[in-house]
Amino acid sequence: VQIGSALGSTIGQKFHLSERRLVNLIASGAAGGIAATFNAPIAGVMFALEVILGEFTIYTFSTIVVAAVTASVISRTVLGSSPAFIVPAYSLVSPWELVLYLGLGGVAALGAVTFVKALYWLEDRFDEWAFPPYLKPAVGGLGLGILGYFLPQVFGTGFETIENALTNRLGLGLLLVLVLAKILATSLTLGSGASGGVFAPALFIGAVLGGAYGEVVHHLFPQVTAASGAYAMVGMAAVFSGAARAPITSVLILFEMTQDYRIILPLMLSLIHISEPTRLGMISYAVFCL
Repeated sequence: VQIGSALGSTIGQKFHLSERRLVNLIASGAAGGIAATFNAPIAGVMFALEVILGEFTIYTFSTIVVAAVTASVISRTVLGSSPAFIVPAYSLVSPWELVLYLGLGGVAALGAVTFVKALYWLEDRFDEWAFPPYLKPAVGGLGLGILGYFLPQVFGTGFETIENALTNRLGLGLLLVLVLAKILATSLTLGSGASGGVFAPALFIGAVLGGAYGEVVHHLFPQVTAASGAYAMVGMAAVFSGAARAPITSVLILFEMTQDYRIILPLMLSLIHISEPTRLGMISYAVFCL
């Protein structure tokens, strides 16, 4: 997303385009980045419209679609057309399970709020710190290195860990630890001034948080619930939706990254919390616990 947006901005400034066209190129670059990286051209288009531009017009739509399609075609030519994650065929086991997915939406909303607030809090602490700015990323890197020595899963995009969560290969204890560890790792990286994004970390946090939730509910209600991987799928998109305030993009990217439509209904239900993550998340979580 950052590389694509920067490329669009550079091209727009090079040719002295108007501000409107410059912003359109930035959004187009972001759409192309998502389309190529996650093999998700439709989600790339919606991300640019929903998150970056915040509007939908024919003028902006056509340019963004061209960028996403072009990036996706090139990516598929080089990397292949397989989905980003190969997961089992999950589906709704029982209508009663929708109540549990509603509870997952509340947990995901709280997770998204915690992620965003932790990131901004640590960023403010680094900004306030009377320390040479060029050395702050080194301090953040040292903290990240110490954390990663014990939990190497926090390094990089974490796609392997996400796939392990989606295929039920991680235990409850490790899933819970990775939720906090990834939040801390991303906050240390970005808060100290190092380069990075929040797209993949949000998917990571959502997958391990949803997987932990799924482990609990499947242990309590094994007859009416799917395996924890199904909840990891929904949690992955739900936390990203809460962090980016992009529910439409979340639905589409889950579908394109897994090429599995059957889990979309529980996901859509879990995303009703995104309009007011803190308030609705707390209420639904309390109701679920009761």
